[in-house]
Amino acid sequence: MFRRHGPVLLLALSGLSLLSVGWVGLTAPQELMDPLGIPLAGPSAHSEIRAAYGGMHAAIGLLLIYAAVRAELRRAGLWLALCFMGGLTVGRLVSLAADGVPNAFVLRLLAAEALAAVLAAVLLGTARPASTP
Repeated sequence: MFRRHGPVLLLALSGLSLLSVGWVGLTAPQELMDPLGIPLAGPSAHSEIRAAYGGMHAAIGLLLIYAAVRAELRRAGLWLALCFMGGLTVGRLVSLAADGVPNAFVLRLLAAEALAAVLAAVLLGTARPASTP
């Protein structure tokens, strides 16, 4: 069952999560940064958060949702989820080693991102390759 429905569930949940982060990043950037203790000083800081946490996260979320509903795109979607969530995980682990233990909010993000990356890798490893014509 996991092998059959897992890709759709992982892509949809990851996509919805990223779309949610993107929405808040676009509409309320300071609210998104408050749990991290990052004050946004001025238009440049707001622009960066709206672009990276807003637009980029929303766009990747939409791509993952699109891949969830299009069977021929699920493998590519899983690769996107693995790379994006894996990249976030690696960045947080580097920070953990270099900077120390972050707050509970960031640790929950790390756990969710790492779980998504691992599940994407497992699903890619167990999925049948696409047939070639």
